[in-house]
Amino acid sequence: MERFQVAGALIGAGLLLALAVGCVNPFAPALRGSTASLWTDAASVGDMLQNFATAYRLDDSVQYAELLDEQFQFQYYDPNLQRTEGWYRETDLRATARMFRSFENISLIWGGLSPDQEAISTPDSLIEIRVQYQLILDDFPSLIGFARFTLFKRSGDRFRILLWQDDF
Repeated sequence: MERFQVAGALIGAGLLLALAVGCVNPFAPALRGSTASLWTDAASVGDMLQNFATAYRLDDSVQYAELLDEQFQFQYYDPNLQRTEGWYRETDLRATARMFRSFENISLIWGGLSPDQEAISTPDSLIEIRVQYQLILDDFPSLIGFARFTLFKRSGDRFRILLWQDDF
């Protein structure tokens, strides 16, 4: 009888240990030096741009999708066709996911935005900004251009991009 009690206690302890450890993902890397989140609440323009750059750096298409409004449009000027071309949210998400899978190292650097513009957090109004970017993909030469963003933040929500006009 004593043998069954010891075995039962060991099994119970093993189950408790498995339950306690079961919530930990041993394959998820810990953040070095900090337990703070890498993601902001995107309550300001600067926070939204920070999330954008972090999504690129981490190849995180789920967080990237959070930046785009459901009515999102991407536009660029095609000099060969001499007209503005573009696409909508779903096409942009597919294209960005392909880019994330195709390159090991992606870095996005923003510039040319004043601290006052970065601090904008006004809800329920359209905000238009023009920001310079540098996109670095593996060992390829940097792409440098300007992005014109039309942003909207609903009250109690985060900034999302309605329109992205790319100017190389």
